[in-house]
Amino acid sequence: MPQTSPVLLQGLSLDALARDLGLAPAHVQWRQIKSVKTEREDRQVLLLEHDDDAKLVVKQEPSLSARRFDSLLESYGTLGRALGDDGAFRMVPVILARPEDRLVVLAHVPGLTAHARLEAAEIGLDQRAEVIESCAAWLGQLHRASSVGVTAFEGGDVLHRVRKFARDVREGVRPVAYPKRFLGLCAFMHKAVRGAEGAPRQQALRHGDAHSRNFIFGAEALFAVDPTSRGAGPVALDIARYMTRLAYSFGVAEEGAGHAGLARADWQALATGYEHPWEDDPVLTVFLGLQLLNDWVQMPDAREQRTSSQQHRLSRLVTIFQLLREQCD
Repeated sequence: MPQTSPVLLQGLSLDALARDLGLAPAHVQWRQIKSVKTEREDRQVLLLEHDDDAKLVVKQEPSLSARRFDSLLESYGTLGRALGDDGAFRMVPVILARPEDRLVVLAHVPGLTAHARLEAAEIGLDQRAEVIESCAAWLGQLHRASSVGVTAFEGGDVLHRVRKFARDVREGVRPVAYPKRFLGLCAFMHKAVRGAEGAPRQQALRHGDAHSRNFIFGAEALFAVDPTSRGAGPVALDIARYMTRLAYSFGVAEEGAGHAGLARADWQALATGYEHPWEDDPVLTVFLGLQLLNDWVQMPDAREQRTSSQQHRLSRLVTIFQLLREQCD
């Protein structure tokens, strides 16, 4: 394999990093996997290949604060310990961390991401239900292994956030796309919170950014990467994030629509893998709405300022909200 010329890691020699990993630089090859550099994000992802066929993934995110990077490392550790290192569901192992450089080296897991398998399923080359069920089982195992109990849902904190959003939009402090529809979602959230008050809410460690690109089907296990430090809290957050991102990437159902417009078959696969009927859970409805709100306010308010990817996501986001509101009326 020819050596490529990746974007250099900020403030760090690739040869020095190889030596710190116990490898001879002359026997190491580098390939750039991803490079993102915007006003908000700076990320480099490299693949390190060694003569003995060992591979490692090197990630550097200089845009992260020291606190956020420390939280990332803590999440890898706490989630990894909760799941263990020899089961069917695991975190990708951390090989080396350099907090001062915002750099982490991860074991390379050969295999397809859940996203790649779902894309294959779109053209009949894989089983969509199997992929969703497996990711749901991973989340279920994490949540059961790290459970801190079940409490009665109280929506005061959620409503405080929703009301602040609504007030800022009405006062022009926070411009948003389709402001009337956004305020309609805020109104819906009040109804959803009332419907969930007192319902059981499971609390446990969360992955925090559960979506199909963060699950890798390895030969020995289903692995996850890139957790977001959220600590213990409502596990419905993970489910809401996974299902909204499934819909953003692969659409809502044209036929056989279930909760929020997602296919009933997808909800069934989620329930089977997780071992809980999430489609009927009123607490999840609250967190679905909250996830939509949080994603909505990240979008540029002016259409000409949105990328095609952002416009695509916003269109599906609005559709999910409309179907969710119709179903809950």
